[in-house]
Amino acid sequence: MKKILLIILGFLVFSCTTNPDYENNLALAKKWVEVFETSNIDLWKEIVSEDLVDVAPMYGMGQIDYNSSLQVAEFYVQNYTNVKFNNQVWLPGIDTLTMKPDGSVRAYGTWTGKSKSTGRDFTLNSYHNFDFEDGKIISTGEYFDATGMVNSVGPLQKSLVIVASHIKPGKIDEYQALIDSEGGVKTTRNYKGCISLETSYNEASNMYFIIENWESAELYQEYLNWRLTEDPSGLVSKIVPLLVGGQSGMTVYNPNTRYKFY
Repeated sequence: MKKILLIILGFLVFSCTTNPDYENNLALAKKWVEVFETSNIDLWKEIVSEDLVDVAPMYGMGQIDYNSSLQVAEFYVQNYTNVKFNNQVWLPGIDTLTMKPDGSVRAYGTWTGKSKSTGRDFTLNSYHNFDFEDGKIISTGEYFDATGMVNSVGPLQKSLVIVASHIKPGKIDEYQALIDSEGGVKTTRNYKGCISLETSYNEASNMYFIIENWESAELYQEYLNWRLTEDPSGLVSKIVPLLVGGQSGMTVYNPNTRYKFY
């Protein structure tokens, strides 16, 4: 046992003497955490290199650059409060080829905080890695379920649009094909300002519902004007003959108010 302890101690001493930048880099990584605990986005800009490569925690984002990472940081700072990084474990990273300390930093911990808009609390475990160059963070990876966290505490706001269409008997498959076509809801979802989009069909009433979430009612109106006057697919004109009563068979509910998340 004594020999094992001496070996471990020797390894730690060796790691420190061959990893002279670790303490400075560790201080920078802890400042990165401080950004979110104190809502100090200027500190983020001070310690992060403009050549940053970041693996973002939001679903589907993947690897992003400085500007996109800044937007993600601003999102957290602006929308969450009482943020803390608890149960912190900080470790030196290693070069995966040489297996020697390379000045990088790793961190494990548990983020807690509160949504400013809904007052709901969140708790989630996370892992982070940091690499450094010229006294700044040059790359980082954030590994936690950010999308799940955002959903769990409730959306910041929703500008909901509900489109209800009364489908003629026997026409649902034809209608669905138009909705699923390249000019259908895929185009709607990718239009500027559309945050999310869901569809559902009630067979008993032949009613088809499209539930859309937009950044604002104004952006939805811009999209609607495009659909009615400029859309090269002519989607609306193709849909109308499939509706009970023609154009009157489609009702758009917008704007909607008093949205709440329970």
